[in-house]
Amino acid sequence: MADIAPFQEGGLTVRTLETCEDRNQAYELRHEVYCKTLRWVAPRADGREYDRYDEDATTLGVFAANGVLAGLVRLIPPGHPFMLDDEFRALLSPGHLLPKGPEYAEVTRLTTRPGVIKTPRPLLVSDLLYKAVYRWACVHGVRFLYLVVEARYLRHLRRRGLPCVPIGPARRLGAGPACLAARLDREDFEQQAVSCPTRFREWLKADAPTARAVPPWRSPERDCAPPACASRCPYET
Repeated sequence: MADIAPFQEGGLTVRTLETCEDRNQAYELRHEVYCKTLRWVAPRADGREYDRYDEDATTLGVFAANGVLAGLVRLIPPGHPFMLDDEFRALLSPGHLLPKGPEYAEVTRLTTRPGVIKTPRPLLVSDLLYKAVYRWACVHGVRFLYLVVEARYLRHLRRRGLPCVPIGPARRLGAGPACLAARLDREDFEQQAVSCPTRFREWLKADAPTARAVPPWRSPERDCAPPACASRCPYET
């Protein structure tokens, strides 16, 4: 059972990754970005990046007409350990208690493949991933989304109209660029979409689901995956 209904825009298809081929493309793309480019993770001999969080997460992908994966985002659902609990704990303030609950999820491994889509809008794939995340959050009743991004990319998200609030200081992870932890409040976004509508906000919300479904957290064909190896923060603005 898919987490969101597949949809198409601009000749691209957005859907949940469900098959072995889907996941292998995702692991290889993640290796290129997180092991080779950002160097957040040590390279693997098999050229595939995966971890223990994949077992219970949902990955949404943007596919070109030829079936090539152009971008992906992984969502860790409520009730499961977040990367901010462990791998990215250093990005939180000392002693910071990370709020949890059925309305909290984590956005991870948001990745695009350069050069796959020839378009005058270079952020089209990223935009579709944002829409996919929004639909997933609507379907599953998730209000708060945690994420870890490069500091400069956070500024882009805020300019785009996504109210991401820092919850810790910017730091370097290994040899990679400075990054930070942030939280997005879906209700804040929806209120801003009403009080200060923009073309992007209207597009993002268009045809969004409203009914909450039973969370199908377990992905199909799991045997194909590799073995599973609140108080206001002072950084909020």
